[in-house]
Amino acid sequence: MAGKRSLSPSPTQPLTKPPDRRITQPARRCLKSISTTFETQPLSGFINALDEVRVAAKCLADDSDERISKRGAGLIRKIDSFAPSITLIGQVKAGKTALVNAMVGIPGLLPSDVNPWTSVVTELQVNRKSVDGNHKARFTFFNRSEWDNLVSTGGRLGEMAGRAGATEESEKVLQQIVEMRDKTEARLGSSFELLLGKSHKYGYYDNELIQRYVCVGDPDDEDLDPGNKRGRFADITKSAELAVEIPQFPISMRFRDTPGVNDTFMVREQATLRSLRGSEICLVVLSAHQALNTTDMALIRMMSNFEKRQVILFVNRIDELENPSEQIAEIRENIRETLKTFSVSEDSEIVFGSAKWAEAALSGDLDALSEDSQNALLNYASARPEVDAEDSNDHTWILSGIPALMEAVYKRVLEGSGKRLVDSMGSQLSNIYREPLKIPQNPA
Repeated sequence: MAGKRSLSPSPTQPLTKPPDRRITQPARRCLKSISTTFETQPLSGFINALDEVRVAAKCLADDSDERISKRGAGLIRKIDSFAPSITLIGQVKAGKTALVNAMVGIPGLLPSDVNPWTSVVTELQVNRKSVDGNHKARFTFFNRSEWDNLVSTGGRLGEMAGRAGATEESEKVLQQIVEMRDKTEARLGSSFELLLGKSHKYGYYDNELIQRYVCVGDPDDEDLDPGNKRGRFADITKSAELAVEIPQFPISMRFRDTPGVNDTFMVREQATLRSLRGSEICLVVLSAHQALNTTDMALIRMMSNFEKRQVILFVNRIDELENPSEQIAEIRENIRETLKTFSVSEDSEIVFGSAKWAEAALSGDLDALSEDSQNALLNYASARPEVDAEDSNDHTWILSGIPALMEAVYKRVLEGSGKRLVDSMGSQLSNIYREPLKIPQNPA
């Protein structure tokens, strides 16, 4: 209609605004330290094994026998598509987004200082080239069926609450969804129906763009300009995917940032539960000031019942402790006791650290830390005499806990999907090479 403003770019036309997502020199050094650590450990052997399988598969792909060639090409595609997924879960404001930014070495990549908070599961696809063709970002909206299911039953969370007899909780979910529907439809107007089931794709991404789709906006803001509207599409966005190129990463990986499990809007908790499906590792992010409570334990117990679910606990924000050198041991013991009380594996790995310290090390600006944070860092360093680093920046990076966390992640990948991949590839190659040549018979 003439004179009417468009709410979004064409969903099929990529925009080419250049992103400002450069890896700083200090970040390169930090990330390199992680990969170097594994050069003499199993990760190097795993990568070498994949390279050997790829060479063998390439020989098959080049074979003159079309059937064998297709099988070889299929093995190569399977190797290229290998990208273990790590889902970060935890309470609102536990620091999940800042942590995932630190894990990939790019502070500020995902908005972590906005209020309100993340409302959409956001996946960072490291070294996957693109999310779809030449696009670097894809935001997918609920389709009509999914939207109607949310409104009629409360979705998966409402169904779970209903089966558990939690009538009051189920009704609360439905009430919230109806309110969300009314506000969303009023905000988007006639475009609401057109957006359902669609995706918006871009050849770039920045904070402003990401906030438009994944961060909840002010419901009282009547500004209809999508370029300045935080959270404009957040309520109908089912997922966000961003392609990130980081050469320092030894393998492709997928990191999923999720809404908090104690978000007062329970639909976002449902989105978090959905994101756990198919995840290789569940990284539970806790705050040092509230390291473990009933909300966190409910989530840990839930995940412990899933097959192939591997849990790592990261206690964030130790930079806010007055005396981390002594308090960390006490917090660790309390977590172990709580895990034991709730019959959850006491072998779950617990890593302590600070996303804030990691950000300072990645940016090479330790002076940006507050005085209290610097004092906590010095206090913690006094309790870690075994840490050997060339300078204060490297020292801070190690004390941030990110290297130890990534080591735990890689270990579980190698023990899980990595081992299954290598075993499967080896078995398929053996079967192909042993298979006798089938000579087609001439028709009678």
